[in-house]
Amino acid sequence: MLTFREIVYAVLDELKLISDDAYYTEEHIIFLASKMRALLLYRKYKGGRNQPYQAVAESNYQDIELDIEQTEVVPNGCHSGWLRTKQSVPDLMEVGEPKAYVVDAVINDLVTFIPVERMPYVGYNKWLRNIIYVAKGSDNHLYLRSNNPQASYLQRVKMSGVFEDAEKAAAQTCEGCKNCDVLDSTFPLEDSLVPICIEYIVQELTGAKYSPQDKDNNAKDDLSDAAMISKPNSPAVKTERANE
Repeated sequence: MLTFREIVYAVLDELKLISDDAYYTEEHIIFLASKMRALLLYRKYKGGRNQPYQAVAESNYQDIELDIEQTEVVPNGCHSGWLRTKQSVPDLMEVGEPKAYVVDAVINDLVTFIPVERMPYVGYNKWLRNIIYVAKGSDNHLYLRSNNPQASYLQRVKMSGVFEDAEKAAAQTCEGCKNCDVLDSTFPLEDSLVPICIEYIVQELTGAKYSPQDKDNNAKDDLSDAAMISKPNSPAVKTERANE
């Protein structure tokens, strides 16, 4: 897998073949790389109602670590001394399955990720009392709950997911670390999509014209999304997603 830095250099190399006098910042290329990645993953794994299920490749996931604190204010107005992450979680894509692991010398295992609406009703089965449950709240924090006495001493949790903004997730991983640069972080995109991602970035930066393609014989210009990626909230993008 490539790093953000290698993606940037690959894009710059392609741009030099087109023009030697144009200037592009690394920050803008990273921004576009994150947007194009999200577009490609959405189209591959959620692109159509009749699209067969595909397991999301592990190379598309990112890991972040979060600090844990006790809280009395929890979703749905319940008050039960749940645990909550101090940091918020970057937005997740509608692809893949998020996972969470506790980072602890005593308990170091996968915990059960569930919808936040189920959290008030778990932990009452005597056979499942020691399971640690985790859910993402409406405030984008993770909430943890368990009847396991050791759970109250947890200090950190690791989360793995397909985040919409890969740059933001990488930057959050770097927080508090010395000599950590987002450019040196792994770019979370499966190898088969990397060349397409680079091509889309180059097209966006150069404003290159392209001919409509219909490789899937679906009467759709499959490159038009790339031309609109810098305007993710445009009416055209919203209309297309609503129709899918």
